[in-house]
Amino acid sequence: MDREIALEILNSIEKNKAFSNIAINEAIKRNPGADAAFIRYLVYGVLENKIYLDYCISRFLSSPIEKVKKNSLNILRMSVFQILKMDSVPDYAAVNEAVELAGKTSEYQDKFINAVLRNVIRNKEKITLPDGRKDPVRRLSVEYSCPKWMIKYLTDSYGLEFTKRYLAASNMTPPLTIRVNRMKTTAKELTESLKKQGFDVEPGRNTDAALNIKGSGLLNTDSFAAGEFSVQDESSMIAVETLNPEPGDTVIDLCSAPGGKAIYTGEIMRNSGKIIACDLYENKLKLVKNAAERHGIENIICMAWDATKENPDFIGKADKVICDVPCSGLGVIRRKPEIKYSKSLRDIKELCGIQYRILSNAVKYLKPGGSLLYSTCTLSPAENQGIIDYFVQKNRKNRYKILAMKQLNPFMNGTDGFFICRLQKTE
Repeated sequence: MDREIALEILNSIEKNKAFSNIAINEAIKRNPGADAAFIRYLVYGVLENKIYLDYCISRFLSSPIEKVKKNSLNILRMSVFQILKMDSVPDYAAVNEAVELAGKTSEYQDKFINAVLRNVIRNKEKITLPDGRKDPVRRLSVEYSCPKWMIKYLTDSYGLEFTKRYLAASNMTPPLTIRVNRMKTTAKELTESLKKQGFDVEPGRNTDAALNIKGSGLLNTDSFAAGEFSVQDESSMIAVETLNPEPGDTVIDLCSAPGGKAIYTGEIMRNSGKIIACDLYENKLKLVKNAAERHGIENIICMAWDATKENPDFIGKADKVICDVPCSGLGVIRRKPEIKYSKSLRDIKELCGIQYRILSNAVKYLKPGGSLLYSTCTLSPAENQGIIDYFVQKNRKNRYKILAMKQLNPFMNGTDGFFICRLQKTE
């Protein structure tokens, strides 16, 4: 049952371009008796190692891997991951389960899958990685299951050593980090409460608002229902703290959903002032409204708006503006490994145009002396400092001052890969 659910999730991600976290959560909800931990581990294991798994499988095929039916290929990927990476699963069990699963879901493929897997087991000690001296990009691509274009892009931008460390960190399981709602409790009180319920709790690394949690059922606790915390990476908390919202401010959050930054801004402002939370889609704003209600945030107004279009009603009205723009997501691969296989350089180029239009509109909404947060969850220089540099150059007459700029990454900061820039309108 658990492997069948994992296969369903992997097929959905590949066929429907579903986000892994959403697909997993929905499948587990539909199957309350399933082993959620095993399913998560198996699905993320396949996604994180897909290129490596395909490399291993290809060595035991008589024809190109592209000719293998997707359902059968995902069964092979799941099984080879268990054989090569999971000591807790005996080889024979992985094969037997795969053959049974193939019998249910892949017509006439069970014998083929059985033959390939038994060949893998007999020869697994002989599987070697490509020679890094001859082709370092291919070696890294297979070793860390990352597309060659992305490795070359990161290497050209940051160097080979940074790229190796980032790819290694991106294949590690990130911590479950929460933000304490200090309008309702304190980090100390929440820590004590969660520990009594059996959770392991450690302070965050970068901000006093963060706690790192280990344990299952966190979102079923009374503390969550009462709005005492939200699940949020420290990078997003640092971004809001860098903007430094103050009680009484008027804040416009242009790409708000699901609302984490708007909610934290409201907490810091202690429900004073006003936050206008915008998003392109009305249905996504329901997430912001629900989160605000759970947290006791009463100064948020939700509004459907396309941030790439100028809103004349906003001009000159904001003390602070939040521009957490759509991006390539290369900084959150450790949470959404499917991003590695769904993005391209063309996507980055297209996103840069969108990001610049949003930023160009956003600065018009600032009062003199007001400041703006520009942030992304990517390490792509073109989407980050490239956008800021181009904007400042194009707007020299208007005198926008960079108050802070930082690039976070998991192996140095323990956070998602995240870019943060605070601009001030000085005219």
